[in-house]
Amino acid sequence: MTTHKSHDFPELGGAAPAEVLITLRFQWYFRHATRARIMYRSLGSVQVVAAVLIAISVAVDAPRWLAPVLGGVIALSEGLRTLFGFKDTYPTWTRTAQQLRNEAWLYAAKAGRYAEASDPVQLLAERVVAICEEETSDWEAALRARTV
Repeated sequence: MTTHKSHDFPELGGAAPAEVLITLRFQWYFRHATRARIMYRSLGSVQVVAAVLIAISVAVDAPRWLAPVLGGVIALSEGLRTLFGFKDTYPTWTRTAQQLRNEAWLYAAKAGRYAEASDPVQLLAERVVAICEEETSDWEAALRARTV
């Protein structure tokens, strides 16, 4: 019985370039999706805490400068979330990592489209490229929507 990594990606052996490709792409998307999710939620948490502190500072008669500073913290954190697109990237990168993981499991088990493929390695390469191109197209569309 083989042990799996914490992100449950199958061991493919890595002999074929397509196996190396899917492993590298999955690791990239998984790592970046995790970082983007952490940043998105962290900055959102900063906003909530700052908003609560504004309400408390008014109630306890804190120094006059505190509420505007906390408002600036809220604006800065939202600006960073928007500028770096954490809200857009973490769901799409998570979806892409999941698609790559699913594809790797199908390939490893020779199931689904790989069960009857004449060249499973070639099919894997084509599927990895198609999945990544789809994510790139989604990213480009989101970028265009933000600039319009």
